[in-house]
Amino acid sequence: MKNFQPPRPITLAQDTISRRELQQTADWMMAGNRLTKAEETVAFEEEFAAWMGSKHAVFVNSGSSANLLMIYAAREAGRLRNNKVIAPAVSWVTTVSPLIQFGFDVRLCDCDPVNLGLDLEHLEELCKDEAPAMLILVHVLGHANHMKAIQDICDRYDVLLLEDSCEALGSVSGERKLGCHGAAGSFSFYYGHHISTIEGGMVVTDDSELHQVMLSLRSHGWSRDLNPTLRDQLQQDHNIDDFRNLYTFYYA
Repeated sequence: MKNFQPPRPITLAQDTISRRELQQTADWMMAGNRLTKAEETVAFEEEFAAWMGSKHAVFVNSGSSANLLMIYAAREAGRLRNNKVIAPAVSWVTTVSPLIQFGFDVRLCDCDPVNLGLDLEHLEELCKDEAPAMLILVHVLGHANHMKAIQDICDRYDVLLLEDSCEALGSVSGERKLGCHGAAGSFSFYYGHHISTIEGGMVVTDDSELHQVMLSLRSHGWSRDLNPTLRDQLQQDHNIDDFRNLYTFYYA
């Protein structure tokens, strides 16, 4: 026992980014490359969307902002018939805080003891009694919720489904990856997660209209990142000339 060495502590993350990758990042920065959104960001969005099996992906500065963005976009796109939303009782603070920030009437759904997701009986009870417009769930510790049953409940009560999949990158339920079952799904690339951009996050969606709203909201409500047809339509609808269009906030 005199020579006993205690085991090495297991940390949340270790060497998520290798020394080689750090050197590559430093070399890229020192080459004078643009450090804000440009071609690298767009390429990452396209590759991530293809890997996820979704039509669109929008990169943001954190997984927290990813939740904020998809919730805000659902509201701005007019997808919500009322201000009521269900959130999981077991989640992360940044799942619930955007809802409070935007003034939603939040109801917490109890936890399933098997997968730490939503309790199906309590979820159906809330949908029946509260008639919410939106549900956001969390795949806690990477465990999939009962997705088929939850989707059936959402369809039955006309509830928009969002997924916080920050802990479940790459996990699959049925034939689709988690994050692709609802209207939109969020991911985090924080240092302690599966892959890292040091900070960063992503929203995926198959909804092209929701995608365009998110692109605008990410850029302060401008139309610069929108597809040309929608950008031209916004200019015409609001009688905005080409110069002022660069500085017009179409969303708050």
